[in-house]
Amino acid sequence: MEFPDLGKHCSEKTCKQLDFLPVKCDACKQDFCKDHFTYAAHKCPFAFQKIFTYRCSKEGCKKKEMLQMACAQCHSNFCIQHRHPLDHSCRHGSRPTVKAG
Repeated sequence: MEFPDLGKHCSEKTCKQLDFLPVKCDACKQDFCKDHFTYAAHKCPFAFQKIFTYRCSKEGCKKKEMLQMACAQCHSNFCIQHRHPLDHSCRHGSRPTVKAG
């Protein structure tokens, strides 16, 4: 019995192998076999553009982070250095959070 819809062909031009457990690239959204799923193996053009996408909202700071770190008070995004409300002079809410003693 054949299963024509089972598996996907590797999107790498030189491979095209039918893989029953393909891996979808989170950057380019194409399916790859076990030999070509890494960014380097399929020379993903979008791989390094997605890594550091979250810019710090602190005035003058140009850092970018891989993960979003939103302030619980003002809901703006900040880098690791400015993530705490006292570090970015958060003025949203009644008063800034005090440091733990």
